[in-house]
Amino acid sequence: MNEFAHIELDEKRFADQTLDYILNNQNTCLESSLFIRILDPRIKYGDLNDHIEFLKERLSHLEFFIDYDTVKFKNKMSTCQVLETDNLGRVFDNSRILTPLMLEKENFSKEIFWANPKEQENYHKISQFNSFEDKIVDEKKLYNVLINSPFFNVKGWMLYYQELLDLKFSEFSEKIVSGKMIIKYRPFKGKYFIGIETDYQSCKINFRKGWWEAPEYRLIIFEKVDTKKITRMVIFEKFVHPHFSPPGFSFLWFLGSKTMYDVNEIEIVMDNGTRKEFLSDGTVRLYNTNKFEDDYKRHAYYYYDMLHQTTKEYIKFIEESFDSEE
Repeated sequence: MNEFAHIELDEKRFADQTLDYILNNQNTCLESSLFIRILDPRIKYGDLNDHIEFLKERLSHLEFFIDYDTVKFKNKMSTCQVLETDNLGRVFDNSRILTPLMLEKENFSKEIFWANPKEQENYHKISQFNSFEDKIVDEKKLYNVLINSPFFNVKGWMLYYQELLDLKFSEFSEKIVSGKMIIKYRPFKGKYFIGIETDYQSCKINFRKGWWEAPEYRLIIFEKVDTKKITRMVIFEKFVHPHFSPPGFSFLWFLGSKTMYDVNEIEIVMDNGTRKEFLSDGTVRLYNTNKFEDDYKRHAYYYYDMLHQTTKEYIKFIEESFDSEE
């Protein structure tokens, strides 16, 4: 148990609330989230009400840390590993063989999710942008540029992320823009507000390196000084449910699942979809096949929905832990 001014976070109570949430949401589109950290994809669990003690143990490894005004967490829950022995007697981690099983779980959850016509409608409204952009480069600089492929449409993805946040976290209806920092917020308790804070700059940098990642969000509780100035009371380092971190496959992991292929038991090849067209003027057109463009956009949409569903429970716990009278 930790204390900081207005907040006291009880890991045991949070584990109990998370257990209830899991039991109430089994056999829904949330279920694939359970197999990222909590459940083993090789096991058919059936009714999770028959595995209460197992789930309690899995949820018992979380600890919150409060340093001045910042809340961090560490979850020591062990992840599923597949340890094998090679022909020389050496032990190696072969957990990548779990990937097809985890994808199977996620694809089933996505089938449930996309069966909702409203989600399909909303997706098509905001996803009409090109995921990648072409580049024309001097042939002499080809491989210096190619190292940063694939070439994402950074502006398009940044706008998409912001639209997803607006859509899925519509209850955070107010916005403060201060420099590169954007805070979407709503009333919290008394004079306090709660907000989702992000600086998209690090995400833009990663995109330009060819890495597909979600922005880094923080949850903050604050007081307003004026329309653009605030005083942060509590900063939650990561805006994610500590037991569902991440709530879906990370974007970089999902990209890898689409672009990496097993040649044999020890060899992997990667094809990220970037192609070269040598032009007559000594330049090269670099472009992407867009084979998985819809998959990437849909995964991001699904991920934000799972982030919203799980963090609602986290915010509820925070709200119950916050005493605005102190």
